[in-house]
Amino acid sequence: MKRWYIFPLLIIGIMIFYASISYEKELPRIEKNTFTSAKVCGECHVEIYNMWKNSLHAMSLEDPIFQAANIIAFKNTNGETKILCIKCHAPITFWNKDYDLKQDITKEGITCDFCHSVTALNLNNRENPFRLEPGITKNGPLGELKSPVHKTRQLKLFETSELCGACHDFTDQNNVTILGTYSEWKAGPYAKDGVQCQDCHMPRKEGEIVTDNIKKSKVKFINDHNIQGGHSIEQVKKAIKVEVKEVKRYPDKMRVFVDVTNAGSGHMVPTGTPSRKMLLDVTVKTETGQILKEQKIYKKILVGAGGIEFTKDSEVMCNRSAISSDNRIKPKETRKEEFTFYIPQDVPVTVAAQAFYQYNPEIIQQADINIEMGKDEKVSR
Repeated sequence: MKRWYIFPLLIIGIMIFYASISYEKELPRIEKNTFTSAKVCGECHVEIYNMWKNSLHAMSLEDPIFQAANIIAFKNTNGETKILCIKCHAPITFWNKDYDLKQDITKEGITCDFCHSVTALNLNNRENPFRLEPGITKNGPLGELKSPVHKTRQLKLFETSELCGACHDFTDQNNVTILGTYSEWKAGPYAKDGVQCQDCHMPRKEGEIVTDNIKKSKVKFINDHNIQGGHSIEQVKKAIKVEVKEVKRYPDKMRVFVDVTNAGSGHMVPTGTPSRKMLLDVTVKTETGQILKEQKIYKKILVGAGGIEFTKDSEVMCNRSAISSDNRIKPKETRKEEFTFYIPQDVPVTVAAQAFYQYNPEIIQQADINIEMGKDEKVSR
């Protein structure tokens, strides 16, 4: 009778043992002394991976705007910009020096394990601001997490804008700030109020930090890893508020007063490469259909030798330059603009003001070439 009990218990024990072995085999493998592919991260962190893979961070090397600017800059400098541009668009090169992009991990662009291997930053070190410790320990903003695959470490750094500042700021050899998104934030009111880049660009949203079939987690909110910025229509639209404050009529003219406020951006508008600009269009329309327009442009103008303005991304990144002017709108700043239109006082009008974000980058694109090679025609009756 006792043997009858022992046998099924033995079978159950064997089944549990082999099930545990099978479970262990299904767990992703983390590289111990180097970087792990984002695809491996995605086996457990499914929601986060799916957000990241559709982001510009994931496509930082494939982005056609970057590719065109990088190729042109490389050509114009006889290859001198090769390392400069790749360092931020494929930042694992800070570690492996794979500037020819031969390794698959380098081709992943701003990949998961790069950011989560950062342990400290020195923004004064332009050549290499990152302290990296790739391997079995992954760093992040959350504490008291346990993973069956890797170790975790909570670092305050991941809740601060400094983590973004190493790549979203670039000063050239003349000490001229070409890209100043981080510097603009740091000098503005959001930094003083403790509002970080992540608060706007990686807000917390409901989601699973790890898929249930790997581990049950009590974490119910995760950071949005799509990291939306200037490429996001929603993000751009909420940055600026435009208001027609007053219209004053005179016998032979009218004056229009418009407030333009940087209401939703923690940095200047526009930010990024100086080839970006914002246009304020003010339109006056009469009942008879007459339309009058005035326009104001907001941008940072960089010039080179002879005071010639650089208008392309490839130019500003690979030439010595100086700032000629900068009338962009600071965070929470309201710019009061005035426009004059010569329309008689007795003519009813509608006044409209609208702001546009404008960027006209060079891109590589496919084009059809269709050349007639021969032709003949005969009429038969």
